[in-house]
Amino acid sequence: MKSVLKSHSFAQKTITRTFPKDFKTAKLNEETLITNSALVKGETKELVLDGIKISVRNGSITPPFVVDVEHDFPFLKIHFEIEGSSRYTPKNEKSVAVYIPNGHYNFFYLPEVKGQLEYDCTKRKTLEILFTKAYLERVFGHAFKSLSAEFGTALEQDIPFVMWEQSRPITAQLHLIIEEIVNCNYGECIKKAYLESKITEILAIFFDCLSHKQTQHDLCIPEEDHLKILHAESIISKNLKNPPSILELSHLTGINQFKLKQNFKLIFGKPIFTYVTELRMVKAKKSNLRTRLYHCRDRLRNWL
Repeated sequence: MKSVLKSHSFAQKTITRTFPKDFKTAKLNEETLITNSALVKGETKELVLDGIKISVRNGSITPPFVVDVEHDFPFLKIHFEIEGSSRYTPKNEKSVAVYIPNGHYNFFYLPEVKGQLEYDCTKRKTLEILFTKAYLERVFGHAFKSLSAEFGTALEQDIPFVMWEQSRPITAQLHLIIEEIVNCNYGECIKKAYLESKITEILAIFFDCLSHKQTQHDLCIPEEDHLKILHAESIISKNLKNPPSILELSHLTGINQFKLKQNFKLIFGKPIFTYVTELRMVKAKKSNLRTRLYHCRDRLRNWL
C-alpha cells in the first residue's frame, strides 16, 4: 500500500510512504518522523498494529499549507483535529470533501483518495486512525452489518461516506481516550493490546451514535451560532473550578440563554450542567491516574 504526498513546501517535493498490505504485521511497529523545514516543523509518531495505523502529529506550519495527496488503497479513517484544522478537497468521483476544524473530529470512508489537503492554522496536533474493513469485521463479528447501518452499506458498495456533514466537537469522554492513546508508554506487547482496546472503545462510541443517529436538526444550526457554542465550551473548559453562570456565558458569547442551552445540547449531546459535571470527573480521573503513576514510579525506584 502506498501514499504519495506532493508539495512545493517539501524539500524533496514528493514524499512516498509504503505500508504492509492491510496494515498486517505480526508485532507492533513504531516509528517517529521528524520534520524541520522552513514551513513545517514537528514530530509524527506512527504505530502500525495488525490492521490499524495510528498517527500522532504535533507541530507548527506556515499557512496556507497545501499538499496534493493520493493513496492506492481505500481510506477508512477516524480523524481528531485536537488543534488546528484540515480540509480535504477531492479530484475524483470516489471521494467527498471533508473539513475538520479546530477541536473537532469525523469518521469517513473514501474508496479512492486523490485530491488536495489544506491546513490554515499555525499549530497542528492530531490523532489519526486508519484501519481496514477486515479489522472492523474482526472487532464486531457477525453484528457488524446491523451495527454499522448506512456506513456498512457504504463500505460494502464502495460508496464515499462521511459520518457527519459537520464534524463534531471532541467531547470530554473522547478527549480522555485520546490522551490515553497519545501518552501510552507501555512495553510493546501490553501497548499493542492497550491501544487496540482504546480504538475499540472509540468505535463502540461511534457505532452507538450511528444506531441512535440524531435528526438533521442539529446540522441546521447557523455557523455563527455554532461558533458561539464552541466559544462557550472553551470558556467552560478553561474555568472548570468556577464556571460562569448561564447568564454570564450568554453575555460572554453574545447568544441568548435559550439558544445557548438548546444548541449546546444539540452539539455536545447533553445539557451544560451535565457537561461541566462530566468534564470535572474526567479531569479528576486524569489527576488520580497521574498520581498513581507517580507513586508506582517512586516505588520502582526504591526497589531498584
